[in-house]
Amino acid sequence: MALTLTDDALLRARMYALGLDSANAADLEARPAAQAAHPADSAAHPAVAAASSAAGATAATGRVRAVVSHLFALQGQDWRSSRWAVGVRASGTTSADVVAAMNAGAIVRSWPMRGTVHLVPAEDIGWMQRLTNPRVVAGAAKRRAFLGMSDAVLDRATEVSLAALAGTSLNRTELAQAWTDAGIDWQPSWRYHLIWWLCQNGLTTFGPVRQDAGTQADPEPRLVLADEWIRRPRDLAGDEALAEFAARYVRGRGAVSRKDLASWAMLPAASAAHGLALAAEQGAIVEARRDGVTGAAGALWAAPEALGAVETQSPGADHDHWQLLPAFDEHILGFSERSPQFDARHLGHLIPGKNGMFLATIVHGGRAVGTWRRDPKTRVIACTPFDGERLDVGALGSASRPWAAFYGEAEPEIALAPR
Repeated sequence: MALTLTDDALLRARMYALGLDSANAADLEARPAAQAAHPADSAAHPAVAAASSAAGATAATGRVRAVVSHLFALQGQDWRSSRWAVGVRASGTTSADVVAAMNAGAIVRSWPMRGTVHLVPAEDIGWMQRLTNPRVVAGAAKRRAFLGMSDAVLDRATEVSLAALAGTSLNRTELAQAWTDAGIDWQPSWRYHLIWWLCQNGLTTFGPVRQDAGTQADPEPRLVLADEWIRRPRDLAGDEALAEFAARYVRGRGAVSRKDLASWAMLPAASAAHGLALAAEQGAIVEARRDGVTGAAGALWAAPEALGAVETQSPGADHDHWQLLPAFDEHILGFSERSPQFDARHLGHLIPGKNGMFLATIVHGGRAVGTWRRDPKTRVIACTPFDGERLDVGALGSASRPWAAFYGEAEPEIALAPR
């Protein structure tokens, strides 16, 4: 009989799987892997020599890779925030360690699904895209028509891009300059779509992060050819790919529904159901039910190790655990039904203007209770509670110390901001 989970147990399973429980289960490299890793090997790529000297495969690089591999994919729209999404789950690592993992070819930044940027294990990005691309790429022609971009321009820009990136790396501006130098009459509004197209189709990816004299203080990863940068990609297809996709998603989220998986991956409902069934047959995940929810809506699939952790934890053990999570964190965006960790009535405060920009969240006992932001001038962290919630400034000060250490900054002042 399937195990029944109360909302409290469901929250604890999710926090454990997300690497956010109070015991800091963030050392995810100690957990059993769902698949035998094929370590990235980009040492032959000339861009490595031009990248940061921190690119060596250190123990910290391994910890960063372990976090990304465990979560399978972490939201990466905001480069700075995506690094803290790793750091909050791997105590003692730094922003430089995430950069080193990028430079070592262990992780990449690209579009694995939903047309949304994520951090992904380098060896996994290709097969993930082949599985999820049909729905995402289907709308690309309509988007190009809206932008006024012809197929001829797309083909020419692709040809020029692949030639310009051969054996090297380029940032967005440098790649666009290559289009101009080749005589392509392109519009500024086209650049994002062209780069997305190159990455979404597995031709390129964002890999190394290079800090040159005179460049921006916090440069983003640079574009490289995927088949040059990712030397040992995994090749999964069909049911094998679908089963692993489902198992890896569940392993990094704890306990989820079929709708959660379908929404997160933008897969058809039937494909999501089939993937979960295959993963359950293999013993990678187990079936469960949500207490008080009848029928198909109450069906859950869970990671066995997350359920085991719940059984050894006392209810309410995390009740006074405060955390500052980054914008777009998987704690919120990793689920379509997120009520155990977030009250939907606060959505307007989490996404002001309903523009898709998820703010950084304050989490107390696993529940999102407010938002926070650092003022770039004063460096004060302003914390805003959701309606009906109270924030503990002292506890938030303690929660901010790992964040400051991660970025190599002084401990910030905490201030309460009006709603």
